[in-house]
Amino acid sequence: MFPTSTLFLTALAFFAATQPVLGRERWIERDGKHVAGRFTRRRFGQENPAVIQKLSAACPGQFCGSLAGAAITPLLAAQPECSQQDMADDIIDLSKQFDAATQANMIAIAIEYRQAEKNTPPDFSTNPPAPRNSVFCQKAPRNPELNGLVQAQDPANGDLFFDPATASTVQRGSQANTAPFGGAGNNTPPPAPPAQDQEVPPADNEEATPAPPAEQEPATPAPPAGGAGGEDFGSCSVPEIEFAAGFDNRKETSFRPVDPASFTQGSAQNIDIITRAMCDQLTNTCGANDAAKATCVTATEASKAATKNTGAQADAFNAAFGITTTFVNVATIDNQGNIVAGTGNGQSFVGTEDFGKCTVPEIEFAAGFDNRKETSFRPVDNASFNHGSAQNIDIITRAMCDQLTNTCGANAVAKATCAEATTASKAAAKNTGAQADAFNAVFGKTTNFAAVATVDNQGRVVTRSLRRRLVSRRA
Repeated sequence: MFPTSTLFLTALAFFAATQPVLGRERWIERDGKHVAGRFTRRRFGQENPAVIQKLSAACPGQFCGSLAGAAITPLLAAQPECSQQDMADDIIDLSKQFDAATQANMIAIAIEYRQAEKNTPPDFSTNPPAPRNSVFCQKAPRNPELNGLVQAQDPANGDLFFDPATASTVQRGSQANTAPFGGAGNNTPPPAPPAQDQEVPPADNEEATPAPPAEQEPATPAPPAGGAGGEDFGSCSVPEIEFAAGFDNRKETSFRPVDPASFTQGSAQNIDIITRAMCDQLTNTCGANDAAKATCVTATEASKAATKNTGAQADAFNAAFGITTTFVNVATIDNQGNIVAGTGNGQSFVGTEDFGKCTVPEIEFAAGFDNRKETSFRPVDNASFNHGSAQNIDIITRAMCDQLTNTCGANAVAKATCAEATTASKAAAKNTGAQADAFNAVFGKTTNFAAVATVDNQGRVVTRSLRRRLVSRRA
């Protein structure tokens, strides 16, 4: 018989020489102390299956890499029973912004992920430790591709389940979540292949087959009309989402929770990532009641119905909680800093910008600036935007937008407005006062520099004013 010290060193050497996922041996614990004893082989350590690696490489950019990192947590034993299904839904939601081939691959990965075995520990209060199954989610998935799918279980397990809600062992049949969708006595939850289905007697087959979506709906509380009342958000504030450029040093517009103290998720271009995180936190950290969680479901569905990747999605989510916002006016900006055509309304951020210590950007157009003969552009407020005149308005707009960041201390909304104003100026007739008018209009300022004739550096009129052109045409 080996002494305890020798056995401990042997075990330590074994663990050091193996991969963590393969180290499934554990010291038996009695009366709060580790004692030498017989090791128990178990399927504990399922939180990093091969599907995680597939997910990390499934889509371009950092989207899937970040999602793969997040997908490990729902497979841990202490996570809520529906967290794995919710993550599979998130994978499918994200896939919808990619091409057909990428989307199909991600859906296949989501299906595989949904059926992965959870990292469920044995019950170490018994000797030997008793293996346990993981409890089943009782709500329908958001995406039909996941209908009827549940996580795998070790076929050697018996009738014990680990319930993360109570951190305790429960017997099969003692509560609804010990069977898929409230069914009874199902020890083999994943749907069997068709050939095996034919061998199952009808009565048993009905018991083992998950209910269709229509029968699953009662498990999810019917959401109240948006923010109709009765919600209790526990320790958190009312969920609210904002939309702008510059969050987390992004060039592009993105979504994020307004209150990071209550809802800790960082920014994301896909609002589904934000809404899912916020609704999950209502359960996991806020202690919100069912009415609050149901309203969050309503708000999420409302955001999905609005135009994708625009501030309208944030407005729709917020409206379900009785909060009125106008992020629909914010132009969508891509990750190159370019405004997406057809978004925003030309006065995107009026009333919500903070220009720091500077005034609202405004450009003027005339001849004679800096002793020039020719017409040129310059900032109206030289104290806030210290830049000389230029014939090319792009030089002025770039300098002013840069100064909002570098010297003014403007917020992300103000900087995004400046980007939109720059794009508007580029669309107007080049080297004319109309470019200044277009820039100023985005900030809610009405000017008429289009009436100023363009003059070259010899003092000759190149382009007549708009008024003179109209008079000439009528004559």
